[in-house]
Amino acid sequence: MQRREFSKLLALLACPWPAGALAQSGDSDWSGQFAQALEQFPWLAAWGNIDRDHYRSDAVISGRWPEELNGTLYRTGPAGHEAYGYRNHHWFDGDGMVHAYRIGGDGVRHEARLVETAKVKAERAAGRALYPGLAAAPPGAVGSTGPDDQNPANTSILHHHGRLLALWEAGSPYEIDPDDLSTVGPYSFAEPGGGSSMRGVPFSAHPRVDVDGSVWNFGYASAAGLLVFWHIGADGSLLNAGRVAVDPMTMPHDFVVTERHLVLLLPPFHYRPQANAEGFLNMHEWRPEDPCRVLVVDKNDLASHFFLELPAQWVFHFGNAWEDSAGVIRFDAARAPDPSIMTETFTEIMRGNPDYGRAARHYGYRLDTRARTISEEAMLEPGIFTEFPSIDPRVSCRQYRKIVFLSQNEADPAEHGTLNEVNLFDIESGRRDYFRYPDTRIPEEHLYVPRPGSEPETGGWILGSAFDWSQGKQILNLFDAERVADGPVATAELPYAIPLGLHGKFVVG
Repeated sequence: MQRREFSKLLALLACPWPAGALAQSGDSDWSGQFAQALEQFPWLAAWGNIDRDHYRSDAVISGRWPEELNGTLYRTGPAGHEAYGYRNHHWFDGDGMVHAYRIGGDGVRHEARLVETAKVKAERAAGRALYPGLAAAPPGAVGSTGPDDQNPANTSILHHHGRLLALWEAGSPYEIDPDDLSTVGPYSFAEPGGGSSMRGVPFSAHPRVDVDGSVWNFGYASAAGLLVFWHIGADGSLLNAGRVAVDPMTMPHDFVVTERHLVLLLPPFHYRPQANAEGFLNMHEWRPEDPCRVLVVDKNDLASHFFLELPAQWVFHFGNAWEDSAGVIRFDAARAPDPSIMTETFTEIMRGNPDYGRAARHYGYRLDTRARTISEEAMLEPGIFTEFPSIDPRVSCRQYRKIVFLSQNEADPAEHGTLNEVNLFDIESGRRDYFRYPDTRIPEEHLYVPRPGSEPETGGWILGSAFDWSQGKQILNLFDAERVADGPVATAELPYAIPLGLHGKFVVG
């Protein structure tokens, strides 16, 4: 993209947060409702509030942590759910807290720090909640000049070219010091040589690392009716950016990348701005009679694209994708029938109402780019619900066989009613090797960590944390990827628990 086109794109996206998002909720006592519900359902503490802005502790070790496992698990997630007498009305609105689990020969050390975003600083100075969120706005909410005014940096982590970035979905990444987790500030990718900056342009929370070490990402700008695409070099410079007009706009959260294409699913959750809507989420309408559009973009020409259709569905997360020599793309996803888990569950849980929506099942997709057809098929038996798929990072954007994900068996749910199993699933054999956590622990996303010197998808570990609501502790768990059902081979226990987070990355060294 030429400098002139960069300027045009930035002008199109320089629009304020929709005014309708300032409509205020009539129910302000969510803190009281949550506190009452917590007495009945103590596991709701997983959606409670942090009691400080900075945590740090050595962990109590059990089992044997492998000597060859050296590195840091960085995570982020919504953690600041209440401030100045106001409790957020959606899980995704919490102020972000970045974690570092530092693993080495001398043990496991944990640190977590609140991201000092512009939002956090402005509300601290004002002594009250200021900005609208996904589902509602606090009393006396103020407008903003753009999404970065209310960016909570609370969704995922990107470690690229020596920089640690905390990601949201609708604005700029926030750069974090990887050593002490202090906030550097909003980060802007720029053209090589310091050209046009893309600060403030939506940057999704799920970038994909390509085979050559470059990074692909997208963002959606609802008011402009545009999807934006990013290509960032292995050196951190912005190689290319493009846009595709989408009408009606929706809320894509993740995407997949292959050797030749970018693929997004666009669910029929249509953007319909209304002046009286309580929050941005409520400016959307679910239309199950409409198809889920599938956008396929040429990596070598971001203006070249086509659409396909699937039945209406909602996907938060994909595992991976690859493309064969005949132009056939295969990918997997946690597929839900509708977005109720986002529109209802993640709102109701914030006032202590465990009203679970319709959960996702794992599906495989086959997309023929030449015949321009697509099909889908369930990968697991009915009643096994899944989320947070991940892969061995060495097979990102290429042919793969194994997926790590969390799951729940509908026939035997946990007391807390949400995900309670960690899995390693073999696509070719259909074998699911899994471990069920005790009901007193709620697992967070688990990642595949390669064993040094091993071949892709062989050997290695699965690493992930869990919230122990009965003890008020956070537990980091390590599994042998070849024997997940045997349970953790090692654990690291912290003397405190921090509200459930979302996504992370393991960084070697």
